[in-house]
Amino acid sequence: MRRWSPVLSSLAALLLAAASARAADPIFNPGVLHEVRVVIDPADWQALRDNFRTNQYYAANVSIDGEVVEQVGIRSRGKGSRSGEKPAIKIDFNKYVDSQAFHGYGALHVKNAVQDASFVREVLALSVYEALGIPAPQISFARLTVNDRYWGLYNLVEDVKKKFLTERYGEDGGNLFKYEHTEVWDFTSKGNEVVEYVPVPFQAETNETHLDGTGLVTFVKAINELPDATFGRDIAGYIDPVKFLTYLAAENATADTDGFVGVEGMNNFYLYQFKNSSRFAFIPWDKNSSFVQAEWPLFLRLDTNLLTRRLTADPAMRQAYVAAVRRAAAFVGTSYLGPKLEAAYGLVREAALTDTSKPFTNEEFEQAVEGLRGILAGRPQDILAQAAVP
Repeated sequence: MRRWSPVLSSLAALLLAAASARAADPIFNPGVLHEVRVVIDPADWQALRDNFRTNQYYAANVSIDGEVVEQVGIRSRGKGSRSGEKPAIKIDFNKYVDSQAFHGYGALHVKNAVQDASFVREVLALSVYEALGIPAPQISFARLTVNDRYWGLYNLVEDVKKKFLTERYGEDGGNLFKYEHTEVWDFTSKGNEVVEYVPVPFQAETNETHLDGTGLVTFVKAINELPDATFGRDIAGYIDPVKFLTYLAAENATADTDGFVGVEGMNNFYLYQFKNSSRFAFIPWDKNSSFVQAEWPLFLRLDTNLLTRRLTADPAMRQAYVAAVRRAAAFVGTSYLGPKLEAAYGLVREAALTDTSKPFTNEEFEQAVEGLRGILAGRPQDILAQAAVP
């Protein structure tokens, strides 16, 4: 344990400093209830709702906090959250106008929060990742209005693309992949050909027309073939193992059922291969299934994923994971998240109560927020009790 403590302390300090130094875009100000207004042909909006399972784009004009962008593309988005009653949408600013952007973003996500009756779980969870030094997409609350009709309370979420990469990693020339959950997979080898991995389950988000995916194949082969005795050391050629374990600690500290070691298999992350490098970084995504209960096993399902199983089999790495979980305990309780929860609740309560498109009642919304208060009150004690066990 002694040889890892200095590494963890210095790494945490550096990452926290970097996270605090980055200025958030005004549209992601968590203290503001933002306004997203869409003007679209009513027939197109109805078609988007009727065909919400597809990714068909429709032309529209959009304003965000009063800033107007014309001729954008919008489409239905999400997986389990897709809805025709309360559509979640992706706004693509350069779908019809080349190089058009909003605040430097080529796209933004307007998420409907239909899987979270409290509306605030993802905001809280992503703040924990950032607090632990794991780059995460910015997120805020917004009212969505379409053709002057209020469609409800939404989350406005940063697109994980080149602007994100540049601001978080200082570069954007590497290969960015979005993991698409289509089957239960645990990083076991699918073979030596790129086509076995791209575009399913890894969808290329950068360098699409000239992708060299051999680094991804090599990474998967390393997870499968590196010797047990030196796995913790050798995998450092492909990931920062302490940072990955911190990512994993954030996921389990926030009691997330649908993440890297989710109950239905790996899900909800981006994978970025740094430019001219064999190393990768994991980026969290879609954290509305977090904070499901105050008691959550910290080692649950780590044995179901080849990377997590092999990495935590190394005693030093297992200790590093436990240390990261202990650090995470400081950020998942009422002392850190409590004020964030109450501020968010005060900000969105009226918008949530008047959201007639949401698939739950106002009473269920209030109960969900109250339930979160109890979860935050009990989560740190549960973590520290488990982390104290050898």
